[in-house]
Amino acid sequence: MAKKSTKRKSTPQPSPLVAVLEQLVVPAYEAESEPQDDGPSFGMSDPESGEPPCIRGLLRGERLVHVLPMAIDEERTLLRFSLLSGYIISDCPSAVILLGNLLEHTPFQIRTDYQLGLMGRLGIGCDVTVRADDAALVRRRLAELLKLAADLEWFFPLRISHHLSWKDVNDLEIDWDDLPHNNLHSFLDDGMAVPPDERTPVMMIRVAQGLERWKDVLQLLRDHPDALPPRPYAPLKCMAYRELRRWLPAIRAAKAGGIRNGRYPGAKRISPAYTHSLIEAGDEIEALKILGKHQPGEPAYYDWLRGLALHRAGDREQAATCFQRYFAEWPQDIIGATKVAMLDAED
Repeated sequence: MAKKSTKRKSTPQPSPLVAVLEQLVVPAYEAESEPQDDGPSFGMSDPESGEPPCIRGLLRGERLVHVLPMAIDEERTLLRFSLLSGYIISDCPSAVILLGNLLEHTPFQIRTDYQLGLMGRLGIGCDVTVRADDAALVRRRLAELLKLAADLEWFFPLRISHHLSWKDVNDLEIDWDDLPHNNLHSFLDDGMAVPPDERTPVMMIRVAQGLERWKDVLQLLRDHPDALPPRPYAPLKCMAYRELRRWLPAIRAAKAGGIRNGRYPGAKRISPAYTHSLIEAGDEIEALKILGKHQPGEPAYYDWLRGLALHRAGDREQAATCFQRYFAEWPQDIIGATKVAMLDAED
C-alpha cells in the first residue's frame, strides 16, 4: 500500500508590491477610514485582473485616495499617493499655477495628467520612498494629505470659487466624462435657451459654476426651486452673489439658508463667502463677533478674514498680526499677498 504524502501544499505568497500595500498602506487606510456597515470603504485591486497592484478608497467618509506602489530595488518601494481634489474647468492654467505656488512649502504637488487639461480633473499627491519598517511614515503622510484636502475646502471658496468638488459632479444627470468639454460655454448657452422643463438643472448649475457664469447660476436657482432646493443650495447662491460683489443679497441668501453664527446647518467651519460679504458690506463688527479670538488649531482663513475685518474697522496693528499668522501658515498664497499689498496701498 502506497504511503500518503505528508507534504503540505504551500500557500501562495503575495507579490512584493502587494505585501507592501498589505503591511504599510492598509493599516494607514484603516486608521483613516470611518466604519461602514457593509464593509471597508477601500479595497485593493484584484491580483488576477492584470492591473498593477494598488489600493483606493473613500477616507474620512469623503476623500478619494489612490496609492500605487512601484519597485525601486529589493529593499525600497516608491508609493505614489493621489487624491481627487475636484474639478477646475475655467482658466485652469491660472488655477494650477496658484495651487502649485500654494503647495510649494508642502511635500505635495498637483498631479498633472491628460484629464486635468481635458476634463478639469484635479489631483494632488506625492511620492514616498519606503522600506518594510516605514509604516509610521506612510500613516503620517496619508494624514497630512487628508489635512491638506480639508484645508483646501476653505481655500477654494475663498480664492477659486469656481472649483467643483468631486461630490458636485458625482450624481449629475449626465456623466461628467460625456460632456462636450471642448465647448462647454455653448453647451450651457443651449441649455439656458430651452424651456426650464427641458433642462438638466443640476448638471447645468455645476457647469455654470465651473465656468464662473454666476448670473446663470442665479437664474437656474430661480427657475428650478424643486430640483435645486433653496436650503441645500444656499451656500452656492451666497457665493454667486459674493462673486458679483452684491454683498447684501449674498448675506440674505445665507440667512435664508439657515446660517447661524457664520455656519450653515451641519457645517463645522465658518462660511468664507458669508463672512467676507459681511465685511465688504460694512458689518465688520458682526464678522469679528462670528470669528472670535484666535484659537490654536483653528482654520488659517479665520485669521485672514479677521485681519480683513480689523483693517476695515481701522485697527491696522491687530490686522497686521492676523495677516502675519495667516501667512506664517500659507506663505505662498499669491492672491492673499496681493490683496494685503492693495490694502497697504489704500492706507
